[in-house]
Amino acid sequence: MKLPLWRLIAAILVLLAMASVLFALAPVYFEDYQLRQYVRSLVRSPQNASMTDDAFRAAVITRAKQLDLPVAASDIQITHPDSRLHVQLNYAVQLDFPVYQVEVHFHPGDTGP
Repeated sequence: MKLPLWRLIAAILVLLAMASVLFALAPVYFEDYQLRQYVRSLVRSPQNASMTDDAFRAAVITRAKQLDLPVAASDIQITHPDSRLHVQLNYAVQLDFPVYQVEVHFHPGDTGP
């Protein structure tokens, strides 16, 4: 059975579209991973135990801006369950593709020791 040329071309175009979406999303996911690691190190570091909530919030916002992530102060929730620091972020990154827009939501966070 011979594959028609138009099906082969259509399959290649679909694969190219999928690859381009993957390449567009990969940097955002990597930047989120870097921010997630930063929050983890910030929360778990004993040297930062005396930092105020506002100082934690400012440090996270500064790092997010360095990574070009749209994190606002209102996206950062800081709580102290059982006298431990818990930092939770909820933010979204909008990506514009030629055919559609996608909003990718991220929820990094960590609890200190």
